[in-house]
Amino acid sequence: MPNWMETERLDMTPQVHVAGFKFRELIRPGDVLFDPHVGNWVEADGSIPICDVGGQPRLTEFDPDLGHGALWWLRPDGRLDLAVPWGHTQLGMPMFPRLAPKSFGRWANHALILSQVQPGRRGAHLDHVIHIWDRHSDQLVLFATLPRNESKIGNGIPAALIPGGFGHDGTPHEGYYYFTALRNNTIYRVNGKGEATSVAIMDGQHGPLLLPRALCFGSEDCFPEHPGKLIVGGVPDAKFMIGENNEGRTVGQECTFHLVEDGKVESEPFARGNRMLAFPVRARGNFGPLSGLRLFTNHGSINHSQSMYDHQALPHDAEILYEDQHGKVCPLITGLRSGRNDFIFDGSRLVITHWGKSYSTGEFHHPDGAIWEITYEGA
Repeated sequence: MPNWMETERLDMTPQVHVAGFKFRELIRPGDVLFDPHVGNWVEADGSIPICDVGGQPRLTEFDPDLGHGALWWLRPDGRLDLAVPWGHTQLGMPMFPRLAPKSFGRWANHALILSQVQPGRRGAHLDHVIHIWDRHSDQLVLFATLPRNESKIGNGIPAALIPGGFGHDGTPHEGYYYFTALRNNTIYRVNGKGEATSVAIMDGQHGPLLLPRALCFGSEDCFPEHPGKLIVGGVPDAKFMIGENNEGRTVGQECTFHLVEDGKVESEPFARGNRMLAFPVRARGNFGPLSGLRLFTNHGSINHSQSMYDHQALPHDAEILYEDQHGKVCPLITGLRSGRNDFIFDGSRLVITHWGKSYSTGEFHHPDGAIWEITYEGA
């Protein structure tokens, strides 16, 4: 297999568009991270959970029969400490840790982690599970197994999961964690007893044909006109499965957004736009002139390149955006390497994880992951 890392454009020249802000690389590509991404919480001591899809105990050669991935703590001083090491994440791999709220019962304050059952590209297209983590142990524990369903897409197999969120208190969604499976175009949920069920199927028969790439709940920060409502963002008439040469799927970042009511996805969208609209963060009060504003990540023109066989270098057209006081979306940082770039605030700094080409579905077994930060340091 060629060393694709040698052809990647890893050295960036990001542009800062608002005076007083500083961009830094905390962990550079080529170090220890493969497909890192943040959870949805920060510990009391300022530590941020970093989940990585990639990495195995033996780094010299990828073993397709072994699991992969790890969990780390990013400390306030920029250090990375192992939390759940390579080889301790079961046979598949972990992704997207989400901290359960009080409504989740006895498992509140535990992290739910979407996971493959088998490793590698093959496992990415087979059944998935949810592990649970108490944030202290160096092992993950099986919590729920996702059921197959009657979807006409992907043989009903729940694979290639995308995180959503926990239902708002006082709504019918309270006490449930929601997420989507791309292979069978399905929204799933799981309760505090580890019972996972299908919520809505988008296969063109049970609902509109929609590849569900984003899931959220209406809130002050995200589609405030639909408070507490379950919302799915997807690519119309699209499927996840592709051929060995990438044929059959070319979609970018644009989605149509639909309300989900009583297990049905409304056929007509209420909005269209970049999938980033489902994943904003609200700037803290000490983020200079952007304090209190919504920020977004635009992953760039990757067209799923990070999750397919792809011998081309990823472009540098990802960006961090903000919405000004008049509702206009403006650039904060541009020229970032494309990929899944997630972010979270830790005090006054915005921490961004860069997941480039996929260790699992793309079989890119090189440490091209990185962690960046943005801080406001004054004019």
